[in-house]
Amino acid sequence: MTPWWVVLAGALVLGVVGHLTGRELATGGYRIEEDEAEHPPGNPWWTGPATGALAGVAAWSVQDLGGWAALPPFLLFAWLTVALVWIDLDVHRLPVGLVVPGGAALLVLVALAVLATGGPRWQGTLIGAALMGGFYLVLFLLPGGGVGFGDVRLAPVIGALLGFLGTTHVVIGMCAGFLVGGLAAVAMLVLRRVGLSSHIAYGPAMCLGAWFSIAFTPRIVIALGGG
Repeated sequence: MTPWWVVLAGALVLGVVGHLTGRELATGGYRIEEDEAEHPPGNPWWTGPATGALAGVAAWSVQDLGGWAALPPFLLFAWLTVALVWIDLDVHRLPVGLVVPGGAALLVLVALAVLATGGPRWQGTLIGAALMGGFYLVLFLLPGGGVGFGDVRLAPVIGALLGFLGTTHVVIGMCAGFLVGGLAAVAMLVLRRVGLSSHIAYGPAMCLGAWFSIAFTPRIVIALGGG
């Protein structure tokens, strides 16, 4: 089991990074002319605690599943999640300037973790990237699929990350993402925050589904009699 002080240290360090990131995001520097956003970008009070909490989940869960070499990509994903959730909720866009370099760095760290841990993890990583990336590409191409190309860019990155832990993590992460996205859409419709034809940010649901999988997949497998 991961030592408690490792979880605490990861949460504190990433919490500070998340707070500083939130202060930068609050300037709205990521906005472009096409966003047509006139409202304030938001209050960054939550970015530090959220990043720290996700880092704590990563330190608590991932080390037991993949060893210490697996921790860096998940810590990076904790920071990336908060930044993407903020931006997607604000302007309904996952910016190329964040998804592409952030995703590339995350994939490099996953590849290093695969080399360091050995075994068949590379198979799960490739399967996860292909499965989730391919599925979201099909949704993008289907009329009324409800996802943007930013989601398509992000999907194989999340798939590779979850696939490193196992293909079961990929399936549960995808299902959890759809569940979160569906519940959020229903809630906003009931509250009349959106209409039936409105575009709904789906990046947050993808990321939250992934974190649900990271934290709870082993427990779900045990509960279902698989371990």
